Amino acid sequence: MKKCIFIVLCFICMGWGVVDMPLPPKKASKAWRWHAEGGFKYPSSYFRTETFVDDVPASVEVFSKGDTKLCYWSLLGTWSTFGDFPENGVWLSPTERVYEVTYRAMSKGIASGHTQEGNIFYLKQKIVPGGEVKHSKMLVLIYPPSAQSRVSTLIGIVKDW
Repeated sequence: MKKCIFIVLCFICMGWGVVDMPLPPKKASKAWRWHAEGGFKYPSSYFRTETFVDDVPASVEVFSKGDTKLCYWSLLGTWSTFGDFPENGVWLSPTERVYEVTYRAMSKGIASGHTQEGNIFYLKQKIVPGGEVKHSKMLVLIYPPSAQSRVSTLIGIVKDW
């Protein structure tokens, strides 16, 4: 009986705003981790590093395993919001730049192509709302051509981000 009264009181207090119970963070599974700020999941077996790229200037988080990298740029400047972004020479990771863009869906913010190192990239860009100057964030997957069959799940994560 005491347990039922306690539960009823909790629901009443939540309705009145007395008890604020936040929703639990999204979780995918033990094999995946949720990046709360970025709003995407990544394999828990991937190693995370963060680097500041002076040429951009911005920080990039890189989640990598072997020759596959998932890079999250949380804030890119005004130069990244133009209709021709990304273009040749643009940084995709702290070590790789765009060589050529072979596919672009500007309305969806998606582009893919090849890096100067011969890898394939697939990226999605989002414009950050608000502010006087437009900024964007970007999630990019970089992988060698030989890994095409094993990165389909990661491509889907980037596409649906």
